[in-house]
Amino acid sequence: MNTESYIRALSETDRSLEIVTDAAACADYISQNRSLVSVSEPKAVLYPVCSEQVQDIVQKANEYKVNLVVRSSQGTVSMSGASLPVAGTDCVAVNLSRMNKIMNIDAKNNMAIIEAGVTYGQLNDALKPYGLYVEHPLSPRAEKSVLASLIDRDPVMTAKHLWDVPDPLCAVEMVMGKGRLFRSGSAAGPGTLDEMLEAGCGINQAQGPVWLDLARVITGSQGTLAIVTWASVKVRQIGSEYSLTYVQSDDADQLAAYASQVIRRRLGEEAVILNRRGMRNVFGMTEKDAAAMPKWTYITSARGFRYFPEMYRDNQVLDMTDIAAEHGLALKTELPGLDNAAVRRILEETSKDGDYWKERDGRTVTHRFILNTMDKIGFYTALAEEAVKHCGLDAGNLAVYAQPSQMGRNCHIEFIYSADPGKAQQLEETLSVTLLDNGAFFSRPYGVITEEVYNRYADQKKYMPVMKEFFDENRIMAPGRLCY
Repeated sequence: MNTESYIRALSETDRSLEIVTDAAACADYISQNRSLVSVSEPKAVLYPVCSEQVQDIVQKANEYKVNLVVRSSQGTVSMSGASLPVAGTDCVAVNLSRMNKIMNIDAKNNMAIIEAGVTYGQLNDALKPYGLYVEHPLSPRAEKSVLASLIDRDPVMTAKHLWDVPDPLCAVEMVMGKGRLFRSGSAAGPGTLDEMLEAGCGINQAQGPVWLDLARVITGSQGTLAIVTWASVKVRQIGSEYSLTYVQSDDADQLAAYASQVIRRRLGEEAVILNRRGMRNVFGMTEKDAAAMPKWTYITSARGFRYFPEMYRDNQVLDMTDIAAEHGLALKTELPGLDNAAVRRILEETSKDGDYWKERDGRTVTHRFILNTMDKIGFYTALAEEAVKHCGLDAGNLAVYAQPSQMGRNCHIEFIYSADPGKAQQLEETLSVTLLDNGAFFSRPYGVITEEVYNRYADQKKYMPVMKEFFDENRIMAPGRLCY
């Protein structure tokens, strides 16, 4: 790899671009790899601050045949390893964390335009004066990039507002692997972004009966096709009234049937399903309080907005109470061992620095996630518990987090276990194969299961090189990831 010539060419073209080649800094770049994937140190780290610099970086990488990996979150923690070079590959890292401008907030149309490095905490702080917030995953890491999360298809907590896979992601500006700049949806023009905003254009996703949205193609691609520099995202009203509701059961199927009905009738806002260990991990419950609960808990919030907010909120709670009774369940507004104010903070805010809920045990974390329907939560949990026991571990320490999505049509089901490194590696392999053998759908596979997933979907796999050729002809983007 012609790294030295590449770096020299970049520095001569743009002296304002920060380029780090120090060996200690490159080693530190991968020091917080929390995944079980082996990675290599980057040969250099680049810190662009604008789209023009990103485009120059990619174009010269094609010219000098230099491989690139990209990350946009702050800090150096990587839960999946997707932002780091695969072991055995030579890459230069492109770090977009300094591209952290909030470019526009459109309170009238409930839209925001942000650069790649903007974090959830930063964006929600900026939206709060407008009475708005951005939908987000369950208590995301404080330094997590909004766009990195959405492009990676992390599930957000408001299932009833999600009509399609990319929601709430809308239009994006991307630099393709060949160095071309492309804007999707209404961001494509005509005119510059400033001219479109001045004319009152909403920067939304592609519309119409016949349309092409390349933003949909790059979601879940783990940096193998393009680098997103900025995008527009939908934001929502916070509301003036708020109540939490809890429904619990030892039967996952019973609780899933209730949750499905609630979401289908568009009741509540944030909604998550957790098992006992999940409740303990997320909300910091004591062992005693968590053990006294039924196995499963469905949590949702009811909000009241501009018109008759108290009545709107209360009617939702009453409807959910009736639906719970129809399913032989009871709706509660409080639970022993939980403080509602603290629960609301955790549902609405990011994790505190150094206190991410998936890592509170302090050991190596195995986390596998799949997509399926809500009625399969119990089925896959039973399989996961058997896999845990097979590895000689305590199934009672398995945390399960189920996130309904897309109007309840599907559900992100995640299994999290903290163990010593050797056992964590064994469990990840055993759990991955067990789930895959039983029809689990890995919509964005990481680590040990990736190759097997693509081998089992040969009909789809054969089309992926076509997309790689279209976006990244010289194959410089994140070599070794997915099936590339």
